Amino acid sequence: MPYGVVQDMPGVSEHEYRQVERHLGPDRPKGLLAHVAGPSDEGWRIINIWEDEAAFRAFQTERLVRAAGLAAQEDGFDAGKAAGFRSASVDGTEMPF
Repeated sequence: MPYGVVQDMPGVSEHEYRQVERHLGPDRPKGLLAHVAGPSDEGWRIINIWEDEAAFRAFQTERLVRAAGLAAQEDGFDAGKAAGFRSASVDGTEMPF
């Protein structure tokens, strides 16, 4: 069942987003159906649609946490900003496809 995640990260800039993205690497995460990211009034917003919640959780634990850590160590990214993000999730029953 599709699983959507909206991440609002107050105070995060495009530059900081790109720091983490660089450490994720060029390959598309398994199970990712759609990815949209851009500025919001408060910072940066990411919207992802995954095949299911398990695909998102695997990406989060296997890749995203590591990438944010590397960006913090190598690029000076404030990992506290990523740790404090607010998110909202919806499952496939709420999506029209």
